Amino acid sequence: MPDKNKYDLFLDEISNLEKQVYSFAQKSDDIAIQNESLLKKINEMEKENLILKQKINDFELRLKHPFSEDDLFGSLSSLNLEDRNILKNKINDLIKKIDSHLRS
Repeated sequence: MPDKNKYDLFLDEISNLEKQVYSFAQKSDDIAIQNESLLKKINEMEKENLILKQKINDFELRLKHPFSEDDLFGSLSSLNLEDRNILKNKINDLIKKIDSHLRS
């Protein structure tokens, strides 16, 4: 009988160890999946960071040279069509006012 008890104790211990190993293996798999996901996010953020650094460099360059030789008003070509039309209308109104003052 004492041999059977030792045998049962060993089986219980082995069973507990198997459960722990399974639990550790499952946690390891979960951590590996998380790690892979985080690495993907890091790669995406590094790409985004490079793009943002390039934009910062472009803005700094624009600040150093606000008026290019090709464009009298700086980055007028970057305005959309609606903004251009608004700007044209304002300029035309100012020209009319100046003209009327000069004629009077």
